[in-house]
Amino acid sequence: MIADIRKYTFLVHHSDYEKLLDSLRSAGVVHIVEKRKITEGSSIENELKFLKRYKNAIRLISHYAPEAIPAESQIDPEKVLAEVESSLRVIEEAKHQIEVLKPEADRSKPWGSFDKASIERLKDSGWEVSLYSCPEKRFNRAWEDNYTVEIISTSRGRLSFAVVHKAGEEPAIQADQEKIPDRTAETILNEIAGYGKKIEEIKSSFVTNAPEWLFSLNKGNDAIINTVEYFEASGQADKYAEDNLYVLEGWVPASDDDRIKEILQTIDCYSFISNPEENEKIPVILVNSRFSRLFEPIAKLFALPNYREMDLTPFFAPFFMLFFGMCLGDAGYGLLFIVGGFIFTKKVKKEFRPFVTLGQYFGIAAVLFGLVSGTFFGINLIDSGYTITGQSVINMKQDGVPSNVISMLENVKGESFGTKKTFSDEVVSVIGDADFKKYKNAILSNTESSFPLIGSFRHLMLEPINMFYLALIIGGLQIIFGMIVRIFNITKWKGFKYSLSTIGWVVVVLTLVVFKGGSALGIIDSEKTKIIFLVLMAMAGVLIFFFNSPGKNIFAQLGLGIWDSYGVVTGLFGDLLSYIRLFALGISSSILGFVFNDISLQMFSIPYVGWLLCIIMLIVGHSINIALATLGSFVHPMRLTFVEFYKNAGFSGGGIEYKPFKTK
Repeated sequence: MIADIRKYTFLVHHSDYEKLLDSLRSAGVVHIVEKRKITEGSSIENELKFLKRYKNAIRLISHYAPEAIPAESQIDPEKVLAEVESSLRVIEEAKHQIEVLKPEADRSKPWGSFDKASIERLKDSGWEVSLYSCPEKRFNRAWEDNYTVEIISTSRGRLSFAVVHKAGEEPAIQADQEKIPDRTAETILNEIAGYGKKIEEIKSSFVTNAPEWLFSLNKGNDAIINTVEYFEASGQADKYAEDNLYVLEGWVPASDDDRIKEILQTIDCYSFISNPEENEKIPVILVNSRFSRLFEPIAKLFALPNYREMDLTPFFAPFFMLFFGMCLGDAGYGLLFIVGGFIFTKKVKKEFRPFVTLGQYFGIAAVLFGLVSGTFFGINLIDSGYTITGQSVINMKQDGVPSNVISMLENVKGESFGTKKTFSDEVVSVIGDADFKKYKNAILSNTESSFPLIGSFRHLMLEPINMFYLALIIGGLQIIFGMIVRIFNITKWKGFKYSLSTIGWVVVVLTLVVFKGGSALGIIDSEKTKIIFLVLMAMAGVLIFFFNSPGKNIFAQLGLGIWDSYGVVTGLFGDLLSYIRLFALGISSSILGFVFNDISLQMFSIPYVGWLLCIIMLIVGHSINIALATLGSFVHPMRLTFVEFYKNAGFSGGGIEYKPFKTK
């Protein structure tokens, strides 16, 4: 639901304006109406630059020490900021020098260790050393007959060699002449290692000092934010009477009226409560139960509701949970979500724990639908082996299976069948289709399974075609529920008479479902209930075609009713078909899990290491499947919520978040 909120207007003399702002900030319940934006070049520009620097420093420390938890510290925030920025400059300079030195090291590497000073002294005695390189195939052995040639190194088919010759003489060697390096590669690499060591020392200091530095930086960051927000709030007042009278507007939750009254008694200020204008943006405060509150972040991904409409979070939350479970569709994966939640709930920060709890709820839904569809870590529980044993026969008798049917089942007693279909086909061929349908549950529930724990209830698990129908049924329920919510939503926003057309459509849908569906299932006699059916449809038609636009003439409403009917009918069918994705994602997740199991078992036959490869493949394969299935299980229910459900529920959105002016 959405909390009640009131609009306050404060009138104060300019000399008391600062005192009013301080009082409102200390109360921390007033959302000040924003009328002006902070512009560049304002007096707060320096603080905005500081704020950016603080945020960058906090991000940097969190990057190098992600596990650090802020610990109380009295270190000056600006001193820490300067230290972090100075260290960052040293790191960047060291990285730059490393990038510069790497090419130099690569150029020096082919020439090994040498003393350039000795080479220079050799020149004084009338001899020179020249360096050359060429492809190994192009090296001419005749060069060694004419000159003193020393091959220094060979790398990737290229020779690097030195030639000793008389000073001033140009050797007749057809190769690429190279410049004598100033330093050896070893010297350069040692310098690179020195820069690398310096970087690691700074990173280590970040990790060591991270708790105190983070506390100090956050403190400085909050102080700047408070200054900026105070400046921003102070600029939202309208000025009158030659700038002597300041008028400030703000929104206050109805539950906090008493706090505002207490403040107004301490300062010289006049205030009054006014009704918001029709198109005015009103801050929204969502107030939900502990369960529904977990889904508020999902609702905010789309938009906050308009203050004048209903909050749909508690209405879509149970459906979203079920949709996630149906898309994931594996009881084993669901158990991982639940167990993982208990493991990580105390390891994550307090503000992230609701997300862990939400994941556990998703896991519960996945376990439920995994049992319904008969899937556990890619294992098909429905096709888990069927064998009629002596105990099976005793149990069937107790469940009312006739003796003549029992005697016929003796023909397949002790025989094992891998799948439900092969077993059912064989039993039908023995006892006949009529008796099998009559005693199907008793036979299936008492047939031994490869997994004894599920033998008594696996007959309740749904085949893929039934999961398909279940997806459509759940989708239809959410659509009808959304239309009912729309009635209350329109009534709350505009008035009851504007919801009459929607009531007509709800009556049409429910009448068709109850009477036509009941007739198809043999529950309702269509002939006996024909008059009731026609009366309900006639009443719905009147509401749809003549009460869709209160205030307009009858012919305009009739035309609009006909036009809306086309959109509603086609839209309902399109919306209903969208829910097939629940079945498709669930079945694809199950199939992919089965494929990974099959591949893993094939690896088990490899001698010696087969068992290890099998385990690795199971872990990797199911990890991939869980990641893909989880992503789809979140995105597609979100799409069904924000498109199909929100549309049928008449969601408008456009609300703004309640952000009270307070000290951080």
